[in-house]
Amino acid sequence: MFPMRCLRRRSIDFILKGVILTTICLFIVHMTSSYPKGGISQRTLDSMQKQQQTPVLVQKRENFEEENGVVGEQQSKKENPFVKASLKNLAPREEVKMDRPSREGEFYKNVVIHFDLKGAPPKVDYFLEMLRLISKGGATGILLEWEDMFPWTGTLEQFKSTDAYSEADVDIILNEAKTLKLDVIPLVQTFGHLEWILKYEEMRKYRENDAYPQVLCLGNEEGVEFVKEMIRQVAKKHAKYGIPFFHIGADEAFEFGVCRESLDWINKNGKSGGKQLLALAHLKAIAEFAKQEAGDSTQILAWHDMLKDFDSRLIKNLELGQIIQPVVWDYSENIITLNDYIFSTLAENFPTMWASSAYKGANYPSASTSEVRHYETNNRNWIKTKQAQERKFKNGFQGIIITGWQRYDHLAGLCETLPIGTASMMLQMQIALNAPGSDLETTRRQAGKLLGCQTFNVDGVKTVSNQCTYKGFQTYVIYQSEVPNLFSRIDGELGKNHHLMGWANRYNRQYNISQNWYHKEMLPFVQSLVAQYDRVENDLRASMKDLFFENTIDEFIYENLGEMSEKLHGYLDEIQRLDKLRAWPKRHFPIRK
Repeated sequence: MFPMRCLRRRSIDFILKGVILTTICLFIVHMTSSYPKGGISQRTLDSMQKQQQTPVLVQKRENFEEENGVVGEQQSKKENPFVKASLKNLAPREEVKMDRPSREGEFYKNVVIHFDLKGAPPKVDYFLEMLRLISKGGATGILLEWEDMFPWTGTLEQFKSTDAYSEADVDIILNEAKTLKLDVIPLVQTFGHLEWILKYEEMRKYRENDAYPQVLCLGNEEGVEFVKEMIRQVAKKHAKYGIPFFHIGADEAFEFGVCRESLDWINKNGKSGGKQLLALAHLKAIAEFAKQEAGDSTQILAWHDMLKDFDSRLIKNLELGQIIQPVVWDYSENIITLNDYIFSTLAENFPTMWASSAYKGANYPSASTSEVRHYETNNRNWIKTKQAQERKFKNGFQGIIITGWQRYDHLAGLCETLPIGTASMMLQMQIALNAPGSDLETTRRQAGKLLGCQTFNVDGVKTVSNQCTYKGFQTYVIYQSEVPNLFSRIDGELGKNHHLMGWANRYNRQYNISQNWYHKEMLPFVQSLVAQYDRVENDLRASMKDLFFENTIDEFIYENLGEMSEKLHGYLDEIQRLDKLRAWPKRHFPIRK
């Protein structure tokens, strides 16, 4: 009896447990069938739509884990109540919107390419080709730093470049960008880096320090009016094409608050805040003016490097975070100029920020060849920086601006020109678009495909490929590969020619003492080197003809090839001069010390 009772009880237990388990399973199946499958998320659908609408060679990263930045991106989608509040007193203006697939939810929702026009500005047709290329590559917008290339009128007309674009040129450029669904962000310097206008004699009175034509005397109302006029003209020209963002510059103002008018302002208004209050009050006034001119929907951007050093309490009291979005730049490989404290301090006052990396012009001031690997490392490490720092900002990161500087400032020499930096530009763009994925081969392969390159290598090579189809590639190959090879060969030949070393060295040339017999050996030798040089220079000039204005070509050749040309022609001239001598000085003659 006892065994039977145990058996019946166990049977009942098994039946009850089976019923409960079956009920739970049915409930789970029902609930899961009510929601989309994890494999077809909204992000996947957005990606599919993008692939159908735009031929972009970018592999989207769907469903990446929370630790790779989803939390930060969700934060970035929140509405910014401070910015919204600041719009109340501004007159409404019709907004021009881009009909472009949204990147909301992507690692960088805005991927912007910078064009610095204060050096080697491209001809219009070449500019349009670059816009089409970056649009094909997946960029969402461009940052246009016009400087003296804008067709300024009125009081500013006298300061524009002799090669400045015409009104029609600017319309063609902006219209093409709009057609390509690229946001255009104009950049007008309003604090530092005003060399392009303060360098003139008639503008000296508006400098903070007469010795340095860099920073505007912030307390001088007449000087500030010039800046406002720049904003007026640029905003008016851009208006019909849309101005989602307006960048007011404000970086590297090394000295301010020292001109008479600025000191007067500080004594009257800012004894407690000093020159920092002067600078911040100027930035707020300029930001509000830019917003007024560009439209109430326009967001105002400014570089971060001055803001990070200002008293956080002053920024808070002026409510600067309600109207300015800082663009935080670092072009080093390991993001060494930024740390947790800087991000935390900025986040106290600014609900959102932009990252800023580089694709050219940020290695060193005289760099004329492209070190793609350097910029690749910089952009890859910005991914890690965003993942680590974004959560500090209420509304996360707005995106990334990948800069391509053409000069370190208006008075500096040229950096890498646009055709030299195009391969890097496309690679850094793919890194941003694929983030947080960081597979090296994937992004390099995508960049190579977009550029029509057979291969795409950045490790220990002069050029990424021996054959590509993008406009400007011939200039890139000649300058990155042929010119260095030529210079190395010429220096080697000059350094081992015994006749030249013995009878045409600097001692011979300086003191007019040489053996004429050997000149007949030297002359054809140097002439052959000159012919080699001239061939490469002529090829380079021809390759640049459709890309740049003649003035730019001359400047580039002078800066980067001119020294070798002067050396060779110097040998020719001196050999021919020495060959005419028929009497020589008595030893010993004085040697200059």
